[in-house]
Amino acid sequence: MTQLILFTEIENKICILLAQRINPNKDFYLKLDGPGEKAIHEKNENIDVCVIRECFEEAEIVLRNEKLLKIFEEACYSTKEWRAEPCLQKEAKYIVTLAIYLHPLEEPPKHTEPHTLGPWNLYKIKDLLKHRNELVPILKENIELIDGKIKAYKQDILDLPINAQKLEEIKIKMEKQPQRTQETFNFLNDIELEIPEEEIPEIVDELSHTSIKFWKAIFL
Repeated sequence: MTQLILFTEIENKICILLAQRINPNKDFYLKLDGPGEKAIHEKNENIDVCVIRECFEEAEIVLRNEKLLKIFEEACYSTKEWRAEPCLQKEAKYIVTLAIYLHPLEEPPKHTEPHTLGPWNLYKIKDLLKHRNELVPILKENIELIDGKIKAYKQDILDLPINAQKLEEIKIKMEKQPQRTQETFNFLNDIELEIPEEEIPEIVDELSHTSIKFWKAIFL
């Protein structure tokens, strides 16, 4: 089971993208949830690929591997197949793995699953810390972790193996361009890595370059 935190900053406040679960026949009815769901075991889908696929299916947002950061993973015994319901080992029928990922919000979401989710909205994380009971359990239990990891994201993302080689290449280029100071160097803007075509679908979206004014107008 995967959970994705798409985050941005508006007026120096950290906000994350969530939608309300509106299907009364499914778990956690009316709770706030982010993109993410079940890995497809029949296709041997791993959780990294799962979160990329689910984000596109639920919001038509394409994630970049070099910006996707896993901040939490836990396996627990459960009596239900697709729900982490901790129990004793002797009572368990399944082992459920839960994972939480971070990725910057870089394009507006689309409301692709109106039968299960309400519209996507941005919520200030400081408000969610006060009203955690409105969140699905995995978010409710880890909201402090999410808050801290978002604040440390810019440094933690540099430690990903996928970025290490490119970071070294950029540093070498910087040494050859002495007029470019460290203050003008932004790794996340400068790096350009190709994502394997089989991992994400191609999408052309005229709204992919959206200003902060859009987010204020739509979500605040």
